[in-house]
Amino acid sequence: MLEREQIEVPCPDGGRPIRTTYGEIARKSSLRSIKGHEYKFKYSDQSKMKRAMDKIARLQKDFEKNMERSKKEFGEAYHNLIANADILLKR
Repeated sequence: MLEREQIEVPCPDGGRPIRTTYGEIARKSSLRSIKGHEYKFKYSDQSKMKRAMDKIARLQKDFEKNMERSKKEFGEAYHNLIANADILLKR
């Protein structure tokens, strides 16, 4: 998910920003502007970025799983609250 997110990286020479994705800068060894200015990425920095993106993806997956569980528990608690309440009718 994060890999496909569109970003703009500033041109090394101050020109127009370079449009790319996080996934591309984590995979490609370099990123070139329209005018030919270039970023050369270090493999170790790319590895750290890939690990960080993987960690975010895992945390997001865990969050979604926990959210579904919490929604189910909330629904059950609400149902029990209403079902078990004492009912007082006025006449």
